[in-house]
Amino acid sequence: MGAIVVVTVAGFSVGSTPARAAGRFEYRPEPGRPVLSGPADPSFLRDGQGVVAAAGTSIAAAPGRSDDVQVNGDNKVDSSDQFGNGQGLPANETAIAINPTNPKNVIGGANDYEPGVDSVMGIYASFDGGYTWPYSRHARQVITPDRSMLASGDPVIVFDGDGVAYASFIAFGRNNCDSYIAVIRSLDEGVTWSVPVDSESAGTGLVVGDGIAAHNGGPDDCQIFHDKEWMAAGPRPAGAAVVAGTDPSHLSRHRLYVTWTRFDFGPAGDTYVESPIYLTYSDDQGRHWSKPQEISGRSADCAFQYGDLDGQACDEDQFSTVVVDPTNGTVYVAFENFNTAGNNQYLIVKSANGGATWSRPVKITEVVDINYPVCEGRSTLDHMCARVNAGGNIDLDARTGALYLAWSDNRNGSAEDTNNDVFVARSSDGGAVWTAPIPVTSGSVDDQFFPWLSVAPSGTVAVAYFDRQYTPPKMIDTSLSVSTNEGNAWTTRRVSEVSWNPDLAFRLGVFIGDYNGLDTRNGAALPFWTDARFAEPNVEGNNPPHQQSDVMTDVESLP
Repeated sequence: MGAIVVVTVAGFSVGSTPARAAGRFEYRPEPGRPVLSGPADPSFLRDGQGVVAAAGTSIAAAPGRSDDVQVNGDNKVDSSDQFGNGQGLPANETAIAINPTNPKNVIGGANDYEPGVDSVMGIYASFDGGYTWPYSRHARQVITPDRSMLASGDPVIVFDGDGVAYASFIAFGRNNCDSYIAVIRSLDEGVTWSVPVDSESAGTGLVVGDGIAAHNGGPDDCQIFHDKEWMAAGPRPAGAAVVAGTDPSHLSRHRLYVTWTRFDFGPAGDTYVESPIYLTYSDDQGRHWSKPQEISGRSADCAFQYGDLDGQACDEDQFSTVVVDPTNGTVYVAFENFNTAGNNQYLIVKSANGGATWSRPVKITEVVDINYPVCEGRSTLDHMCARVNAGGNIDLDARTGALYLAWSDNRNGSAEDTNNDVFVARSSDGGAVWTAPIPVTSGSVDDQFFPWLSVAPSGTVAVAYFDRQYTPPKMIDTSLSVSTNEGNAWTTRRVSEVSWNPDLAFRLGVFIGDYNGLDTRNGAALPFWTDARFAEPNVEGNNPPHQQSDVMTDVESLP
């Protein structure tokens, strides 16, 4: 029997249930379910819109009780309060990056439902290495031709080698089929940000096309949806042609790459056809972009087709991540692939010429992520309804060029009794050959999931992930595993000091995000995770009065 393809698409899954042709992300209230967000607020289209927290208002746990830091310090009046102020909403899918030119500057991002307009990208900045977070704002949404408000998701944060910060997100219509990938930049360590512009904006000085990495055919194009982007920056290889139209006054020595999954639902928008990985890049800090190209390729390992029957195309994918070798500009993209008759697989492709051409995909590992319980039509873990996936990320040791991939799967468990574990694989030859899966969490009989891996400049490898071993069977914590010998042996510590209930984090407990964040510098790791410890307790049914999750971090020492 073939593998069950359940591909996560910004709030729904495709596979057994086709997408709706119109308004595929529209929220339809049902009796007894609280509304997710309020009406659109046109003021978010104004230049400079944002929220700046007063200095010193970042919320950290009381000394002696917890050193976990609440990054989005906007839900608690008093840091000693157990719960928020009753006005909180979810914040999830956390991403974090440390400025390579100033390690005290750290920027984080998350889906942030606080404004009451919909999900927007929250951006948070620290200037003391991640101990306090005095600056918080919301990313400017895409300025569309019809000035419509879009929802957003899948936030990513990255710096280039000059300390320019970039934030990316998908932007999509809830009541139509608009679909963008947007990229904004900050030249001042995350204080002010550019605006993604897809329309004339007379008198604003904004340039049309700036920050628009990809767009489908517009509100009526229900065939194409751009999902789950990731981003990286690195040196443009010698001899690589500069992107056509690049602004010479902003030509950067760093090329910015964005990858994503391009879902094709057929001309009527109701049939799954394919979901290959695409890529585009920019040489002028996101102002102009190369023509998007499919990079997931073809392989004998992709012999099974669920959508269109196109031979050995590796075109049913999700969860791409990208990394650039800082020494030579080689680009690596890893992604989970579903063109299999059995268990799924992780593949990798690479480009040595700045993304112009790509290698054939190489199989890294089998992924055992089809033996899960199902809740609300999505794979989950036992005692929980929030959806889970196997996705992790790829990173590179800048000293040696060694590549690492982290992911999680349920090979040691079953649908009746899940035992999800985190694994790492390593390649020392540019991605051609990979080690067998190295277990990071095999000593636990409980679930670990949503891993994120980072290699510190010293070569220390760290992986942060959700962990249910401390307060089983349901409650969630965050752990950090560290290796100083290329992933062959790991030490693990509990990072979070308070467990939380996933049922309190989102409407009906069905979503806690699809990933967490982690970045490292020499001597420190900064896990960056979703946490519902401040949510109000459940009342009748499966909902608290106000669903709430927050962004948490903790500065953890590294060898």
